[in-house]
Amino acid sequence: MNQLRKRLAFAIVAVLLLAPVASAHGANSFSFIMRNSSVDPDEAGVQQNDTLVFYNVVNHNRTLTLDNNSDGVADWVCEAGPSDSMSTDDECYLWLDPEVWDPRLIEIQISQNDTHWMTVLVEVLSDNHTETGPPDGGFVLPGGGQEPADSADEETDMQSVLLSGAILAFGAAACLWILKNVNGTKESIERGEEE
Repeated sequence: MNQLRKRLAFAIVAVLLLAPVASAHGANSFSFIMRNSSVDPDEAGVQQNDTLVFYNVVNHNRTLTLDNNSDGVADWVCEAGPSDSMSTDDECYLWLDPEVWDPRLIEIQISQNDTHWMTVLVEVLSDNHTETGPPDGGFVLPGGGQEPADSADEETDMQSVLLSGAILAFGAAACLWILKNVNGTKESIERGEEE
């Protein structure tokens, strides 16, 4: 039974090595603390899909508003109650949904006792996942030589093909090894049962 567990673990590792890898920006939270006389920070740069969290740490209400399309009507309003560590009534959340929030600068107005108290500037950056590579015109090598962009692309393509081939060969070898050892184990078990 111990051999079977080892083989199963090996098979799982082989599958994980063969699985494609992708990277993307996950949803992050960016916190703002509303103190007695300031907001910390009062400016921020965040990406689409992030969540803005405003914590009110004073003993009176604050109202946060945002006019998303500049039409004079608040599209987002949140009331942050007095500071209370036992509930979330003193917090406001704003998710920057990529389908709603274009990359741009937004102003969040904070009021206290129906009077404008503070403005927070937030730059919403595009959440794109493009690969960065060498510049279009190539790049300068140490010693002053310049490599054309085309040869760098060909080298990257060749490395990608070789890496894919190596991974495929490793996966095929792992599958053959597993099949051979599983069949050998079955035969050993059958022989043991006959005796």
